[in-house]
Amino acid sequence: MRQRDIRRRGSAPLIRDEATSPAEPAVKNAEDILERIFAPTPKASPAEQAERALRRPKQLIYCALSNRNFYWRQHITKFVLDEGQVPIVPFMLFDYYLVHTVPKDVVREAFNNLIVRSDQMWVFGNPSLGVKVQIGIAKRLKKPIRYYDITDMPYRVVSVPEAMLREE
Repeated sequence: MRQRDIRRRGSAPLIRDEATSPAEPAVKNAEDILERIFAPTPKASPAEQAERALRRPKQLIYCALSNRNFYWRQHITKFVLDEGQVPIVPFMLFDYYLVHTVPKDVVREAFNNLIVRSDQMWVFGNPSLGVKVQIGIAKRLKKPIRYYDITDMPYRVVSVPEAMLREE
């Protein structure tokens, strides 16, 4: 048999058997309601955070940007997070081709694997030849693609149609 602890303000707890007695109606008074409204919201535990992520996973966004715009990588990361998604920003993972300590082809292959695993691609700024190849990969994989003008970065990012971007 399950037992439940019922507490009332200013009184000792009462133990009652849930299987044999009906639930007590909730006592409604202004103080109790205000106490619930203004009670601090407990921070989710790591287990609760993991459960939330498993139940409502966010989209993985591959952020394509040319080498000329790599210095905006942190602002782009923040923008995607603010949009409620999870950014995959190659220049945050591999800096600038790992400061040329790894062959570019190895890094490009890693970029392409990230495109395959992502849910969408967002293109920031005018595309270079390399970004155009990445866009082609995403299109062949039928990934949704968005385009953003970052001329006014860090103040604003503007969604634009693909035709408005020019090649670098």
